Amino acid sequence: PFDGLLGFSQGAALAAMVCALRARGDPRFPVAFAVLVAGFASRAPAHGRFYREPIALPTLHVVGDTDAVIAAALSRELARCFVEPVVLTHPGGHFIPAAAAQKKAYLEFLERFCPGQGQ
Repeated sequence: PFDGLLGFSQGAALAAMVCALRARGDPRFPVAFAVLVAGFASRAPAHGRFYREPIALPTLHVVGDTDAVIAAALSRELARCFVEPVVLTHPGGHFIPAAAAQKKAYLEFLERFCPGQGQ
């Protein structure tokens, strides 16, 4: 069993679609949250259905301001598909940032889902 999802780049695009399924009650994906790094909304016509309604699942979106692979604007566009997304911006590119400030933000987000911590 998994409590949450971590997706990077194409994996974040896939994880976002899994979040949409979960938010709509699909029992195959019992996740409580997702961390989406350098994510984007799929442009495939068949995937449009995943983004038609706001996705009500807690998410942390990690956006690189200088990402030359997945532009920051695409990651922010994906974040807007979610209800109350948490967006963490970093000055770097297409990687998972691990500086002290980002680690603190990750922990603050993830602690919400620890037993006895609120959810």
